[in-house]
Amino acid sequence: MELMTRDFGKIEIEKDQIINFKGGLPGFEEYREFVLLPFADDSPFIIMQSIVNPELAFITIEPRNLISDYEFEISDKKEKELKINSIEEILVLNIITLKNKIENITANLSAPIIINLKERLGSQIILDNHKLSVRYPIFAEAEQQSAQLEEVSE
Repeated sequence: MELMTRDFGKIEIEKDQIINFKGGLPGFEEYREFVLLPFADDSPFIIMQSIVNPELAFITIEPRNLISDYEFEISDKKEKELKINSIEEILVLNIITLKNKIENITANLSAPIIINLKERLGSQIILDNHKLSVRYPIFAEAEQQSAQLEEVSE
């Protein structure tokens, strides 16, 4: 199947790559089918591209690339909706918000996208956890390490 994308132009995908979001995404409810496209071979970023709107694509990242202790609970209702039988079946992604400066780029940790890879079903859930930031700076840790290295070298 041929697909026109925002970031890669025209590409070929298989129908079994399509992930169905039965309720769409908050704010984009009418768009229910997406495909995951690696940004680049060595990049942690994944483009979540709409099947019907070439201009609708989200840059995402797996939270383990940002913080090691990212945890939350999925409701029984959501587990049934996504037909989740084990944690190994799911992929968790967070949407990235681009800014004018690279150090200001953030990830939304409080509204993860849950994808059952086996069933090709997805949903974005809004967590009621005020400890998880809507605007987590993705380069914060690298900045802190860089600042610490500068202090040590002075």
